[in-house]
Amino acid sequence: MADAIYQGDAGLRIVLDCGRDITAATAPAIMVRKPDGSTARWQAAITTEDGETRFLTYVVRDGDLAQSGAYRLQASLSLGDWSGRGKTALLAVLPPFAHAGMMAPGQT
Repeated sequence: MADAIYQGDAGLRIVLDCGRDITAATAPAIMVRKPDGSTARWQAAITTEDGETRFLTYVVRDGDLAQSGAYRLQASLSLGDWSGRGKTALLAVLPPFAHAGMMAPGQT
């Protein structure tokens, strides 16, 4: 596994912690705002880690990280009468050959 995430990567496992039990949740997804402002919906799986079922997991496919920059991710699901999103997480995606410790100029 790489120390940094690069534009064009695939196979990366993204895990969002929803902070509470989501065993009975439906319609699990990760809502994504890409660096150019466009949006996507990644179909997620409800997963259990260390005995706790509170995680949404998605494995990045070819084309999901086609842009470098900051991706904003939110867990999205329905649980009982509630439907909504979780807190925003940031995923920094570097352009090819960029130094892993820095974003390229103009990237936020």
